[in-house]
Amino acid sequence: MPRLIFILLVFLSAASAQASDRILVFAASSLTDVMKDLAKAFEQESSVAVTLSFAGTGQLARQIEAGAPADLVVTADEEWMNWLAQRQLVNVTSVLPIAGNRLIVAVRGETENWANVPALLTRSRFAMAEPESVPAGRYAREALMSLGLWNKAKSNAVFGENVRLALRRLELGEVEAAIVYASDLNLAKNVREAMAFRPELHSPIQYKAGLVARNERADGAAAFLRFVKSPKAGKVFRDAGFIPLEAQ
Repeated sequence: MPRLIFILLVFLSAASAQASDRILVFAASSLTDVMKDLAKAFEQESSVAVTLSFAGTGQLARQIEAGAPADLVVTADEEWMNWLAQRQLVNVTSVLPIAGNRLIVAVRGETENWANVPALLTRSRFAMAEPESVPAGRYAREALMSLGLWNKAKSNAVFGENVRLALRRLELGEVEAAIVYASDLNLAKNVREAMAFRPELHSPIQYKAGLVARNERADGAAAFLRFVKSPKAGKVFRDAGFIPLEAQ
């Protein structure tokens, strides 16, 4: 019996060690490719494995509120991070800006270069993220409102639960244009940038990362958070079309 107990304790200890060496990161859909690259680079120089889960920022925040076992969350805006902080779901002192982005109008490759983009948005179907809960959608609505186009354009908009879905609809030819992030074009097929919105037309695009308050793998998550603020990670962000932010 003592031998069986000893074996059981060894097994439980090993299982616990394996769990502590793996972290779960929730990240906004627009970060899908770059976060995979960052996780791979981090795993190569640490003993911590990273599991990634992607969705619209609002969806991720609601999942954490419901008790999802995430260790680190990366939002596509400050508003949803503040929402989590107000509910004490993230460690406020850990929250850091990690990258920025540009908001653009994308079209298919065959679209004529002389196409009038504002006219395209007010006369044709275009895709964008849902503006009530998705950061990319909120930025898009703000930009169109600043240009005086929202009232005319909104009836042509096809809304989606995240920005990647908007891009996918454009790739499939379901719409004539899509309002997405510049970084989304890196792996897009037959899609190009037709117009970039001036930054002053919308709220600053800033991705923020923070430790989930109740996580049990704080050390590993904190190490990954430090990594995504490093110069090495900054190059990964830049190569992926994001705007890296200086460490703070």
